[in-house]
Amino acid sequence: MDITPETWIISFLAGLYTPLGAMCVLPLYPGYLAFLAGRAKAGGSSTLSLGLAVTIGVCLSMFSFGLVFVAILKMSTGDALEILGPAIYGLLAIMSIAMIAGFDISRFFPMVSTPVGKTPYITAALFGAFFGLVALPCNPGSIILLFAISTTTVDFISNFINFALFGIGMASPLLLLSALSMEKSRTCIRFFTTHHLLINRIAGVLMLMVALYYLVFVFLVEHL
Repeated sequence: MDITPETWIISFLAGLYTPLGAMCVLPLYPGYLAFLAGRAKAGGSSTLSLGLAVTIGVCLSMFSFGLVFVAILKMSTGDALEILGPAIYGLLAIMSIAMIAGFDISRFFPMVSTPVGKTPYITAALFGAFFGLVALPCNPGSIILLFAISTTTVDFISNFINFALFGIGMASPLLLLSALSMEKSRTCIRFFTTHHLLINRIAGVLMLMVALYYLVFVFLVEHL
């Protein structure tokens, strides 16, 4: 099956949901805001430019992750992909049901400290890369969705675009917080912290619909 622009939209939305629905990365936001406020108060870099550095860090981590995964896919045979695709979509359906039920997998992951660089921009980029890698296991539903989409084709460019858009979506909340005032940023964080279960349930319903669509109307119909 060929990748369509619709899957690119799904990849971006999956990336956007990743940090918003992961409880174990929400505690990183206050530290990020403190870092931005400290640099602004010291008369150094602007918060928006630091946010762009964070975005670059997130995207680089996803690019690296995507290159490895796409390379593994290209080494797989067509028969293996035909088995791998339905299996991952089946796992996505199970994960979606768990999300709808309110199961929070993030509580099994310990909190770790963010890395620090020699300059504010290096620190911001390291934070972005760290943020991206930490968010993935905390919110496995979104990365499973990305894996499922990627198994539908071995085309390098299409899959690389999927991972790139996923990384951009993941970095978008951090970039938005960088552009807002400290007060508005804290209000946004409180909202996502308070309503994370509702956000997960809504995302779970949408992911379950995607999983069932591919399992029934794509894989099943193609083999009838």
